[in-house]
Amino acid sequence: MGTFTISELQNMINVNMGDYKISKGDRKLITRDLGSCVGISMYDPQTGVGGLLHIMLPHYNTLEKRIPVVYAKYADTGIEEMVRELTLNGAVRSRLVAKIAGAAHMIKSANVSESDDISSRNLEAVRKKLLEMNIPILASEVGEHYPRTMVFEPGNGSVRIITSGRPDRYL
Repeated sequence: MGTFTISELQNMINVNMGDYKISKGDRKLITRDLGSCVGISMYDPQTGVGGLLHIMLPHYNTLEKRIPVVYAKYADTGIEEMVRELTLNGAVRSRLVAKIAGAAHMIKSANVSESDDISSRNLEAVRKKLLEMNIPILASEVGEHYPRTMVFEPGNGSVRIITSGRPDRYL
């Protein structure tokens, strides 16, 4: 993983799978192990309020009787929930922009093509929901066959992608 100072590591907010966190300014958000999952950073460039969401599945199925429901696990409900929280924390809905990472094809199968695997369905659901909500995707680092760590700084919108054995990439 990329190098961080002790101070940076202590100040980062961890975002687990199926969860999101909101931050403002220089307080970085980090999510790890983006394999077939998708990380979505969203922020308002004028207020510096942003969030990072780590979705695991494309759609919440209302027929599932899961108690309690974790809406952040799903692209459709997680994006809506994070947008609602961002606006409650001072972001202006019409100014939100996004960057995404993940959707790696982690498991090769003769029975399932890459275009039909969970990573592709996750990516399609994220893109569709952001388009539906008129939130532009400014940059992405998706696909391939390797997991990623995503570090997001809401104050300036920078996203750092860290992948073992590869140079860091900045979106």
